Amino acid sequence: MRNLPFRLIPPVCAAVCSALSGPALASGQEAALTPLALSPGLNAVPDIAGTGQEGSIAQLWRQNNKVRGQHIFLVKVGEIAATLEGREQIIDMPHVGDDVIRSVRFARGNFRGKSTLYMLIASRDVGTSPYEAATTHIQSFALVQDHAAFDFAPVRSFVAAQKYCHADAALLAELNFPLSPIYAGRVTPTGC
Repeated sequence: MRNLPFRLIPPVCAAVCSALSGPALASGQEAALTPLALSPGLNAVPDIAGTGQEGSIAQLWRQNNKVRGQHIFLVKVGEIAATLEGREQIIDMPHVGDDVIRSVRFARGNFRGKSTLYMLIASRDVGTSPYEAATTHIQSFALVQDHAAFDFAPVRSFVAAQKYCHADAALLAELNFPLSPIYAGRVTPTGC
């Protein structure tokens, strides 16, 4: 399956993974999320936190002088940087693309009666080889105002019962959240 043309992988995998993964385990807030497609650079997001303020998500790429690199995301509400656990930079770990270790995805949804930005993170606990199926942690966060600051508040966190070889495959199987447009994993429910 690795030889499929790159642009055919997402639609094919979405159909196959959905059919093979059984019912989604989505509950609560994640069931009503609308994925945001980000472009490299600055992405404007109207009323980003349900406060009427414009916001943005910067998607940057940092190369580490090897094959690997990582996306860095910076979320702002007006001129104020939003934080996740005290950090302004949110970082994924694509490894080499077909075995993403940590996926960071964004969506719109309602939290506490307001439309706001959500962040979904799937993180694989890789051992000696990042290519093997690994225990995967799924987390969702909602952007909320905390006095004059904005933070990503935890909404839900769990360890997936299934092991995964690709973090985006875990988001699809566990939350029924669509695959990334640049998904390059195997066309299976676990990405293995």
